[in-house]
Amino acid sequence: MDADLLQATIDIVFKGNLLYLAPFIFLLMVILVADRFIDLIVGSIKTNRRSRY
Repeated sequence: MDADLLQATIDIVFKGNLLYLAPFIFLLMVILVADRFIDLIVGSIKTNRRSRY
């Protein structure tokens, strides 16, 4: 009985809503990765400028 209830819950959440949530989640992941990448580049540039002078 518990397995059936769990399976029904998983079916409702992932089959119904994931189709609409997937693009939003993907966009958030891309923004987070781009933010970290930009932060890495900016941090690298700032440390290079400090070491030159």
